[in-house]
Amino acid sequence: MYLLVDKKLDIMSQAQPEQPQKSLVEDLSVLTGRAFKELDATRTELMQKEQLLTNIANESMEKIKELSNINHDLQDKVGFLLDISASLNKKNDELTRSNLELEKQKFHYDQMTRDLKTKLDQVLSKEKELSMQRDFLAKQVDEKTQDLIKAEKFTVIGELAARLAHDLRNPLSIVKNTMDIMRAKPNMAINEKLQHFGRFDRAIQRMTHQIDDVLNFVKRSDLMLQHTSVLSIIDGAIGNTMVPPGIKISKPHADVAINCDSRKLEAVFSNLMSNSIQAMEDTGEIKIRIMDLDYTVQIEFEDTGPGIPIVIQSKIFDPLFTTKQTGTGLGLSICKNIVEQHGGTLTVKSPPTIFTVRLPKNITPKYEMNDPQTV
Repeated sequence: MYLLVDKKLDIMSQAQPEQPQKSLVEDLSVLTGRAFKELDATRTELMQKEQLLTNIANESMEKIKELSNINHDLQDKVGFLLDISASLNKKNDELTRSNLELEKQKFHYDQMTRDLKTKLDQVLSKEKELSMQRDFLAKQVDEKTQDLIKAEKFTVIGELAARLAHDLRNPLSIVKNTMDIMRAKPNMAINEKLQHFGRFDRAIQRMTHQIDDVLNFVKRSDLMLQHTSVLSIIDGAIGNTMVPPGIKISKPHADVAINCDSRKLEAVFSNLMSNSIQAMEDTGEIKIRIMDLDYTVQIEFEDTGPGIPIVIQSKIFDPLFTTKQTGTGLGLSICKNIVEQHGGTLTVKSPPTIFTVRLPKNITPKYEMNDPQTV
């Protein structure tokens, strides 16, 4: 602006010699008006620029404040990152120590693995050696077992033959003595002959009974299964048993039909009742009970005898075991085999003596592999 005024004054000084004084004043007035206008325009422009600079400054301050806030956030984040970095460094140190420890453990485990492999090889070698010894011993055991089975069979055969010979000797002696008496008395009276014939008959029946027991023990026949009433089997057994007058038999009122071999079960029931009669010495009562247990039926024979000593209760079903002066000791063993052949069980408890026969209603025949009948 000052340059502009100087320029105008120069123009006025150059034109001053040519124009009059009045004209000079007018020109100065015009120039002064123009100068004021220009000064006012300049002032306005300067104010606008000042406002613009103020706005720019304000915006700059806002930006600076924003940048300052961003800087603080960055500082916080940098601090957080530094904390994380410190924590990571700490974790890294811990991991380094852990890796060193793992390396030590790995070395230790590698050593253990090598030792275990060595021992495993030794175990495998020992196992192979033991397997060979086991096979050898198994072969020897099989051979010894077969020898023992043969020896047991011969033992059973010997005991059975000795028992049969002992039991047949008495009735044979009766037959021989009676024959000698009849030969010595050819003119014997008819009544006396009938007495001797009765002795023959009883001796023959006794020998037949002994031989039948042995045959039933040695040879097992297949079951002839049919749907039969248990009560009817009991009635048949009572009819085929010699019941002394002093013996009372209480039959059950209930009845159950089962699938069975009625002929064999009748022999079992008859044998159990005969044993009870002998134990009671022809005086007492036999109570027979039938219990329906859904899929099975239970038949009990209870007597009023003196009972069975507990020391022999576990032996009474063993073949050839007997406490009687006569008999093969095969009766209860045969009864147990017949019941088990039907898929049932035969047990005893005493006192009072109760023989319990439990049979399935729908029988699946059961045959034992190690059966004394195979002797």
